[in-house]
Amino acid sequence: MILLTGASGFIGQHLHAALITRYGIDNILSLTSTPNMSSPYLLHNDYRFEKEYFMESGYGNSIDTIIHAGAYTPKNASRANDWQKCGENIYNTEKLLQADLPNLRKVIYLSTLDVYGKADLISESSLIEPASLYGYSKLYGEKMIEAWANEKDKSFHILRVGHVYGPGEEAYQKIIPVTIKKIINEEPVQIWGSGNELRSFIYIKDVIDCIISSLSLDSNVGPINLVGSNPISISELVKMLFMIIGKSINIETMPGTAQGRSFVFDNSKMKQYLLPDTPETELATGLREEWKHMTKDNGKYIF
Repeated sequence: MILLTGASGFIGQHLHAALITRYGIDNILSLTSTPNMSSPYLLHNDYRFEKEYFMESGYGNSIDTIIHAGAYTPKNASRANDWQKCGENIYNTEKLLQADLPNLRKVIYLSTLDVYGKADLISESSLIEPASLYGYSKLYGEKMIEAWANEKDKSFHILRVGHVYGPGEEAYQKIIPVTIKKIINEEPVQIWGSGNELRSFIYIKDVIDCIISSLSLDSNVGPINLVGSNPISISELVKMLFMIIGKSINIETMPGTAQGRSFVFDNSKMKQYLLPDTPETELATGLREEWKHMTKDNGKYIF
């Protein structure tokens, strides 16, 4: 049985559905704050549970894998240094590792690219230098899981998730959903700074495919970045959205307070170990799906 945390989040909802399709509803257990899951679940009560919690629930002996997708993830940059919320990432991971799960053999931990410092091309060997408490909290989680796995002789995988887009991300103040909302509302689209900064997006389905592939990855190959390989500038991204949607909205160029940073990745390790035979989803294809999702809810806009 797979224990999944974070099943109500953006990535978690997609992952939860895919795991059920792949392994069956009775083989997925969600540890959640939401008591209306479509598969077996336990409430984590802010992770205020004792180590015997899973055994007492009757699931403890069945759990052989944990996918730890649950975490505090800042919805915008201004919340990346919320020390209380970031501290919860460490506490919650510790509680999971302390749980009495006698047949647990593997932990898959979803981390973040925020563990890296500045680099022209980000790969798994890039400098580790978080710029926020959020990045530090996820890095500490990585180190906790590595130490635990080595001590207990367990398997683990660290997946550092990049700029994910797709249906369901509209809760976050990210460039794609924010731009789509402005187009829907016929408001000017704002581009801060030059708009020449590069982003490399990866579609949510590709991320889910990678996570599921990691379940059968036997060897410890070190951290793997789940990232896109086709960078696009912010300006070109907005133009692509205009083309897909068939509307052209006024663009407001806003003065940037600092020099913009590009994010370009080397995802050869991801392709080698997790997506060896599957091409990445084309950006235009993924954007169309996100547009459809954000503009259709029983025939009405969801905003």
